[in-house]
Parts: sequence; C-alpha cells; structure tokens
Amino acid sequence: MNSKTDPRLSPSKPSSLVLEDDVTLAKAYQRILESLGYDVLVAHRVDEARALIRDKAPDLMLVDIDLPDGNGLDLMAELRNDTRGRFIVISGDDSQRAAIKSIRNQAVELLLKPVDLESLRQRLAPLASRTSADELAETGGSVMAVRSGWVHVGRHHALSALRTAMSYSAERSRGHALITGETGVDKISVARSIHERGRRSGQCLVIDCSDEQGEIGMVRIFGQEDSATGEILHKGYIEQAAAGTLVLDHVEKLPAEIQSRLLPFLDSGSFRRVDGASGAEATLSVIGIARSSHTTDVDETSLRSDFLFRLAQITLAVPNLRQCRDDIQAIADLLLAQSLAGKSEGLVFSQASKALLANTTWRRNISELRSVIEQAVAATPPGMEVELVLESSKSLSTEPQSEIEKWVGTTIWEFERQLLNATLTHLDGDKEKTAKTLGVSLKTLYNRMNAY
Repeated sequence: MNSKTDPRLSPSKPSSLVLEDDVTLAKAYQRILESLGYDVLVAHRVDEARALIRDKAPDLMLVDIDLPDGNGLDLMAELRNDTRGRFIVISGDDSQRAAIKSIRNQAVELLLKPVDLESLRQRLAPLASRTSADELAETGGSVMAVRSGWVHVGRHHALSALRTAMSYSAERSRGHALITGETGVDKISVARSIHERGRRSGQCLVIDCSDEQGEIGMVRIFGQEDSATGEILHKGYIEQAAAGTLVLDHVEKLPAEIQSRLLPFLDSGSFRRVDGASGAEATLSVIGIARSSHTTDVDETSLRSDFLFRLAQITLAVPNLRQCRDDIQAIADLLLAQSLAGKSEGLVFSQASKALLANTTWRRNISELRSVIEQAVAATPPGMEVELVLESSKSLSTEPQSEIEKWVGTTIWEFERQLLNATLTHLDGDKEKTAKTLGVSLKTLYNRMNAY
C-alpha cells in the first residue's frame, strides 16, 4: 500500500500502526490512537505490517507477538535500524524471555493481555505529546503540533540546546531542574512540556513560591500529621505531585527554612510532614522557575547555595525572541494555528504582517507576540488575511535597531565579560569602583574575574 495515496493518512498528523490479528482488539486500539490525534494503519499479519512500514515508517507501533504468519518481535528486530518508529509490545506471554527480548529490540512498553483500554490510553497520551514535539522540531514548525509549546519550533542553537536539555530532564524519574529566562518567554510551558514528555503518571503541579510563606507554606508543601496519633491531616504538594512534577514558580522567593527542609528530599526523595514523627517518601521531579535575572548568582538572591546546586541538576535557559529572529515566522505560524484551534481554518498572515513580524523587536517576548496575533485573529473576517496591528506604545513599534541590538545572539557570559573588562579599563583598574558601577558586590566581581 502506498501511504501517499492512502486517504486515511494526513501529512498534518503523526502516524501509527496497529499489528493485531484480533479484529475487535485492533479496532479498539485504533479508536484510542485516533482520539489522541494519530493517523492509524491496521495490519493483521506480519507481511502486511512489513509493507506498510516500508511505505510509511510510523511514529508509533502497537505490535502483537503471536501472529498467524510470524512473530512481532522478529519483525521489530528486522526493522530496528530501518525505521524511526516506537514499539509497544502487546502479548499474552508473560515469560521473562519475552520481556527481555522486547527491551533488547527497544520496545517502549511490554503490555500483557488482557489490556485495560483506559490504562493503554494513559500510557499512549505522553507518547503522542512527545511525537508531536519531535516532529515539529524536525520540520522547523509545522502546524500539526498545535498543542506544542513555541520552544519546539525553530532551528536557533539556543532552542536546540533547550530541547536537548528538556529531553534529558524528561527521561529522569527525579529530573530536578532550574528554568531561567526573560519575562514573557513562557517558562511554565517548558516545565509542563518536560512533564508531558516524561510519561509521568502523576500530575504536574505548579505553585507560586511567593504564596508559600511561614508555617502555612510549610504545611502546604510538606503536609501535616497529628503529632499524637500520626494520622495524616493534610497531604502537601509533594505527595499531591507524587510520580509527577512539582513546579516551583518564583523559586527565588522560597523561604530559607523551606529550602532547608527540601534539601534531603531533593537528594533522596525523603521528607517529613509538619509535626510528623517519622519520614515519608515520594518520587517526583522538582523544577524551579526563576523570575529574577540573577537567580543563579547566589550572592544576589535569597536562595541557599546548597539548595540551588541540588535543584539545578539541569539548567534550562529559555532564549528570548530577539535571539530567534530567523525563527519568528515559524513561531508566529504556530501561534496562529493555536489561536485557530477549533475555530475557522485557512487564515494566513498578509505580506505586511510577515514584514512586521521580521522587523519588530518583541520586547515582552512570546507573551507579547501571542497577544498581538490573537487580537488580529479576532478582528479578521472569514476568508481575509491576518493583519497584525501593534499597540500605539513606542516600545512595541518597529523602530530602528538601537545600539544594544548588535548584541542580540551574544551569550550572557560573553556580554558580561566584555562589559566587566570595559568598565574596569574605564575606571583605571579600580575594582571597588567597578563593582559599585556594575551593581554587584566586590566578592561577585572577583568571582566573575576568576571565571573569565
């Protein structure tokens, strides 16, 4: 069968293959995959599956082991180096041999019959999210990933590095991380994407550390026990996010006493409820989101150095839109598709809007760009092109590039190095005056000089 002429296949969707000789089960698996946004091909025999895979290397494959004309595991071994598909093996054989062979052939999962369909849906949902993100990264921003975050679009090296770090964090059961970046780059969506791609069964719980102060904040995060009976009076955020992800927004505002109490948990997964006599355990990832540009400078924040270093096992720097000028059109196309989800289809940007996208300095990053696009879509009649209109504020206009624009794309490390050296030279090597001029402590200045 040629996938190019198959009416069941769409270039805007990820593809999947169901290899199952039981027609009823095959239809049930097909319905689940279609509900998750997949185009689905169905085969009941190994030779049928082989032909379909040759034409359409599916993004995901549900493979039964025992089939009328062969073994699904043998097919996996045969195709291992020739397809980018992901395998989920479904078998009535619960022997150790089958499980080991499935893993050796890079199966994502081994599910035993009878398969609970709701459980299968829950297992497939994160894979569907991951497949969309991977496809979007490869294509540079296709509209098929309407639900994906903007950081999955584009080819700037900072975005590529971010996606790599996100994947690494997602694969770890305790993938603690720190996300940094300017205001408006939508750091929370990056944290949620890590959670979704990590196939974590627990929830992604986002809390604002500004609200978690004093004894109440301690109880909210760690929970509380009855000191006399040991009864659990309240399950804290840690237990609520068990097997999932706890996102600490405004992490730099987390009180020192809570940071101290979180330290053993970041190391081992062990914690103690308020008034608790014994310890408790939970496995989850903790992701901190830094709203201050100096969060990683311990001297200039209220974060304890030991807490920061344990949290920032992985540091993810979300770039600003000024760094990603060459990707602006692809990012805008994604935001346009997101704004049209479930509504009118076929709207495109006018040529004037494309020029505006390329020439505007988006000072408030993705939040500003998304707002401008959504307002334009709301004002666009059916069948007309989308005309972007900026606010009257000068800060949002397509003004000529300022002197600072020449630094766009330069790393913070290099920018700071040159700024420090220039200031030090201007002040004839006076380190105290240089530190005061740059607004840092003398200790921080010496640390910077040593690093540079």
